[in-house]
Amino acid sequence: MLLTLGFFTFVDALAGLYGSTFRISSRTSAKIIKDYLEGDKSFHLKLEDETLYEYPIDLQGNELPFLHNLDILVGENDLTALSYLHEPTVLHNLKVRFLASNHIYTYCGIALVAINPYEQLPIYKQDVIYVYSGQNMGDMYMDPRIFAVAEEAYKQMAS
Repeated sequence: MLLTLGFFTFVDALAGLYGSTFRISSRTSAKIIKDYLEGDKSFHLKLEDETLYEYPIDLQGNELPFLHNLDILVGENDLTALSYLHEPTVLHNLKVRFLASNHIYTYCGIALVAINPYEQLPIYKQDVIYVYSGQNMGDMYMDPRIFAVAEEAYKQMAS
């Protein structure tokens, strides 16, 4: 058994997936509602809007849909903490962090991923800089910031 009932996955509309009475308009998440066994020709899914969908599988290309992370991991401030690390989960995590909490920075290990909000944010004030001074990058209670990366670089140069 490869995938089982209850797993969440991403369905990619860019692959031209069409249902009998609807078209998937964008990449969306779906829940697997029937166990998938090796050799099956399709997945039985329930989309976010509760629509049932049968997702055809390309057996020649051996391509399975990307799995979705558990809800507890969605919005994580370090992408390396995700169980499944691939393009759909990275983009989904960044989207959730930005839209739900207006967080423009996310770690990916020692790298810092930034989203341009196209507006001024009050995150570059002097008091914010002082909060990050002397702290370790990736500190559990500190949101990802460019100041943390700068502090880590300074500590590495000084040692």
